[in-house]
This record gives sequence, C-alpha cells and structure tokens, in this order.
Amino acid sequence: MGVPETDTRSDAKTFQREVQLRTAGGFTVTDITDEVQEAVRESGISNGICCVYSPHTTCSVRVNEWERGFLEDFAAMLKRLIPVENYYAHDDWDRRTENICPEDMEVGNGHSHCMSMLLGSAGESIPVQGGELCLGAWQRVIFLELDRERDRRWLVQVVGV
Repeated sequence: MGVPETDTRSDAKTFQREVQLRTAGGFTVTDITDEVQEAVRESGISNGICCVYSPHTTCSVRVNEWERGFLEDFAAMLKRLIPVENYYAHDDWDRRTENICPEDMEVGNGHSHCMSMLLGSAGESIPVQGGELCLGAWQRVIFLELDRERDRRWLVQVVGV
C-alpha cells in the first residue's frame, strides 16, 4: 500500500458570504439557489465544495425539489407530525430555566425546535465542478423558516481550487 505524498503548498482558496433575509414566519420556504450559485461564481473556485448553513436552531437549509405540490405536502406532513397546539416542555415557563429569550415567552416555539431536529442538518454541502453547483435536474437549495417572522441569515462558504 502506497503512502500519499504531502505537499505543504496550498493552492486551495476559501470564500465566505453572509446573506440577510426577513422571513414571513410559520413555515416559510425560500429558494436561495441562485444566490448560492452567485457566491460560487464570485468565489472564483472551479472545483471544490460549497457549504450552505443556517446559524439558527429553528431554520434549516435543505436540497430538494422546488415544486408547489411537494412543498404543500411537506408542510402538511410536518404539521401532522408536530402540531403547534401540542404541549412542549420547551414552552412551559414554570419549568424552563435555561436559554430564555423574552420574546420567546410571548409565543412558544417548541414545535419549531422539534421540526428542526426532525429535518436534520442546519446546512448542506454541495460539490462544485466547473464553477457550478452539482445539483440534480430539479434540485434547489431551500431555506426553511420553522418559527415566527424574524430577521435571519445564512452563510455560504466555498472551498476549493
């Protein structure tokens, strides 16, 4: 078995951008594919990886199809699995003692946190080849708001050559 040689020179580049947005709240889905692709092009990186990430626990970045029927089905499924009107210990102010934000006390968001955990990762990693995102024919990069209307942000970082 061979041992790979180590090259101490690094030709890899890194590019990062932060994008601000205001969500409508509830279950808001925003297609951010074009903005992500624009960041890849601006990075000048031809081949590498593009990471798109939300630093908010009640938001998620996913890659999936942008089709009205699917998005309606998905929202309905999440609401069936995790109804807003259920009891959530996260929203019980007689019990909760950590990570308290006064505005959260007005409207509970325990359901939003549960949805986020069910959805998985707060971000996606997408290969970049020839300066383009390697997405499937119908795939789009989607920002999901699972909580109330808020100012949000997402980060894109492109690493490669």
